[in-house]
Amino acid sequence: RRSSDLVGYFKIDRQMQALLLALTLIVLLGVFVFSGVKLYDILHGYHVANSQYSDLSDQFVNKPTVHQAEQGGSAPVITEVSPISVDFDTLLSVNQDVKGWLYSADTVIDYPVMQSADNAYYLHRLYDRTNNANGSLFIDFLCPGDFSGRVTIIYGHHMNNGSMFASLVNYKKQEYYEAHPVMYLNTPNGNYRLDIFSGFVTAADSSVYDVMELNGDDEAYSAYLLKMKAFSDFECDVTPMVDDNVVVLSTCTYEYNEARYVVFAKLVPIQ
Repeated sequence: RRSSDLVGYFKIDRQMQALLLALTLIVLLGVFVFSGVKLYDILHGYHVANSQYSDLSDQFVNKPTVHQAEQGGSAPVITEVSPISVDFDTLLSVNQDVKGWLYSADTVIDYPVMQSADNAYYLHRLYDRTNNANGSLFIDFLCPGDFSGRVTIIYGHHMNNGSMFASLVNYKKQEYYEAHPVMYLNTPNGNYRLDIFSGFVTAADSSVYDVMELNGDDEAYSAYLLKMKAFSDFECDVTPMVDDNVVVLSTCTYEYNEARYVVFAKLVPIQ
């Protein structure tokens, strides 16, 4: 009887093992399916955002020549014009939150720039206000939306597929800066060349973002510009002055928790 009891015990033990194995397989299958669905959602979100921004650029942005000649005296005067032209009338008829269009040649940066009443709205919304993890480029709600402030901060996500502001971290390398020393910003009220002068890693709560008090303090602003340039990962001969307005492009980076990569550029009015 002891022997038969032992055989019965092992039979029950094998049944429990089989049941546990089946339950484990079911759980693993569920995790696999869930992960697959999440991966599909992420990739689909990338596709939707990339397609929409590409269509938006094709529809509202033209890329004419960079320079045009104006007649002045005996020789033509060469005036720099933006390499893109933007149909802001139509864009604004769809969404009044559009404040500009940022373009960097030979990169993915070719996006509208938005602004809302807070810094959360466009974190996960596209230009047409639909929900999407890519979000939009957007101006800090505390900054003037017409770029009239001394420092205007523009935020954008660092997407794993390289879209939005992911390419900003490439400014860690001198050769990348030399290949991309300028960007262009078109706005409803005028166009600008962005002469990039600094890029570095900083904390999300660093003094880089404390810019509102700089508007009325020349000494503090001059010190701010010198400090930001001194931190740069690359060297350049662009030196912003107290009379210049600058743009800060900000995105996440992963050197440490809550790290950000920031790129600074001075605004140079062009046609």
